[in-house]
Amino acid sequence: MDVVRYIHAADLHLDTPFRGLSRETAQGGHLARLLHEATFKALDRLFRLCETEKPDFLVLAGDVYNEEDRSVKAQLRLRDGCLRLRDAGVRVFIAHGNHDPLNSLLSSIRWPDNVTIFGPDVERHIIEKDGKHLAVIHGISHAKVREGRNLARLFRRDAEQNCFQLGVLHCTVEGESKADRYAPCSLDDLKSAELDAWALGHVHERRILCDEPFIAYSGNSQGLHINETGPRGCLLVTARAENFDAEQSTAPCAWRCSAEFMRLGPVQWTTLDLDLNGIDQIDQVENHLAQCLDQAASDTDPGCEALLARVSLHGRTALDAVLRDASNQEDLLERLGHLATGTPGVWVKDLRMDTSPATDPAQYLQREDLLGETLRMAQRMGESHEIFQEVAGPALAPLFTHGQLRKILAQPDDAQMQALLEEAQRLCTDLLEVR
Repeated sequence: MDVVRYIHAADLHLDTPFRGLSRETAQGGHLARLLHEATFKALDRLFRLCETEKPDFLVLAGDVYNEEDRSVKAQLRLRDGCLRLRDAGVRVFIAHGNHDPLNSLLSSIRWPDNVTIFGPDVERHIIEKDGKHLAVIHGISHAKVREGRNLARLFRRDAEQNCFQLGVLHCTVEGESKADRYAPCSLDDLKSAELDAWALGHVHERRILCDEPFIAYSGNSQGLHINETGPRGCLLVTARAENFDAEQSTAPCAWRCSAEFMRLGPVQWTTLDLDLNGIDQIDQVENHLAQCLDQAASDTDPGCEALLARVSLHGRTALDAVLRDASNQEDLLERLGHLATGTPGVWVKDLRMDTSPATDPAQYLQREDLLGETLRMAQRMGESHEIFQEVAGPALAPLFTHGQLRKILAQPDDAQMQALLEEAQRLCTDLLEVR
C-alpha cells in the first residue's frame, strides 16, 4: 500500500470547564450553554469528519478527558462516537495521558471492537487493508498521573513489517515551553525509534516538529482559556510511499507525510489591540470597540460559533481616568451586548487598560514637586539597570525571601520589571497629580 490516511487528534479534555471567566458569564445565558457543550461539539465534529473522510484510522494521543472531573458523560460520549466509527469501518487507537491515565478508566464501560486502548507498555498493532498490511501502530499510555519516564525510548520499529509505522505518545518534547513536563523526551529520542511518523499529545499548540520522520502535535480540539487563541482542531495526515513498487513489496519505502488542519472547536479565543490615541469622546471609544470586535468576528471561519475576546486599549487619551473606572468599563461592555446575537456571537472576556493620560510626560519631568521628583527617579531607573536594581531590589526582597511566598513566586524578568515600572509611573501620576 503506497498511501495511508489517518486523523490525529489529542487533548480533547472533554467536559472540562473553561477557565478565567466571570461567574456571571459562566453561569448564565446562551454563552454558558455554548461553553458547556463546546468540548463535546468538537468531539462530534471529529466523528463526523471521520465518517466523511473515511480515514484508515483515527488516533487520539491522550488527555481525552480529565481524571479529576471523573466525567462519566465524557467517557460514554467517547464510547458512543467509537460505535459510530465502527459502523463506518474506522479503527480507533487511544493513548492515555497525564490527565486521563489508565487507572481513571471506568471498568464498567465496554468498548467496541474497533477500539484499541494502549496499555502501560509499548504495543504494536497491525492494520490490514485488502488482505495486505497497511500500517503498524505503536503506542503506550500513561499508567499514572505523573509519568516521569522517557517513554519515547521504549519504541522500536518492527523490522519484520515493510509498511508505514506510526508512534502514538503523550509527551513533552525537549524545547516545548510546557510547565508540566510529563514523559519528557528529545527529538532525537523520537527519531531513534526509526518510525515513519509520530502523533503526539500534551502540547496544546499545533506544531510540526519534523518533516522526516513526520513528528507533530495536533494541538487541542477546543481552546479552554484566553492563552489558547485561534482555531483548534485536528490533523488529517496523508502518508505516501515515495519509492513504492508493487512488484517488490519487500523493498524498504521512504514515507512523506502532508497534514491538513481541520477545525473542530466551536468556541474561539482571541486577543485584540485598540489604539485610542487622541480619542476624547466616550462614544468614539464605543464605536471603535464595536468596529474592532465586528472585524474580529468577520475574520473567523464558518466553524466558529462564539468568539471570546480580550481587548487591550492603549494610546494617549484624555479619557484615561474615565476608562480605568470599573463601573464605566461595565457600562461599555453592557452596551456591546448586542454583538452576542451575531454569527459568530462575540463576547468580551475583559478589557485591559494600557492607556495613558493625554498630557505630555515631559511636562511632569520639569516640575519641582513630589510628582516631578518621582518621575525623574523612574526615568533614571528605566535608563540604568544598576539604578533600577538598587531601588527595586530592596523593595521586592521581602516577597522573594519570604518562607512561603518564595515557593510560589517567580523572579520577574527584565520585560516584566519594565512593565511594573511603567505601571508604577501611571499610578504615581494618578495619585500625586492635583486634579
